[in-house]
Amino acid sequence: MLGFQKSTNEISMVNIKNLKESEYYKILKIENDLFDNKMSYKELKSLTNQVSFKIWKIEMDQIIGYVYFFHIKDEVEIIKIGINKSHQRQNYGSLLIEEIKKLRIKKIYLEVSTKNNNAINFYLKHGFQKIGVRKGYYAKDKSSRIDALRLCAKL
Repeated sequence: MLGFQKSTNEISMVNIKNLKESEYYKILKIENDLFDNKMSYKELKSLTNQVSFKIWKIEMDQIIGYVYFFHIKDEVEIIKIGINKSHQRQNYGSLLIEEIKKLRIKKIYLEVSTKNNNAINFYLKHGFQKIGVRKGYYAKDKSSRIDALRLCAKL
């Protein structure tokens, strides 16, 4: 359990732990509110059948966010981080990154849209470095694609 101070007068207990299958719909709702490229229940269920795939939730009195990632040997590949809009910019994403860094790993990889400057700046702030670009990685719509910036944090 993590303690996180939200203000000088209030301390809220924040928990980061594995997501239960019965809670999938809660993070899919968050995902639906945040992303154009939403994961379906079927896709999520399929990924969770892989031993290396992990979903952590971050919660206080309710689930406020999540991270999907693959953990293979000494590396992590973050697939997606989502935090409820009402809880964004309050360090909850940072708490998820810091918890991942506590795993026995040497590197964390991820891709982020070259158009998503807020996310790029967030990851750079957390020690990620640009290592490449994947051309046309994300589908914007039926006729256009967006490049992905490949990032890595070496621990």
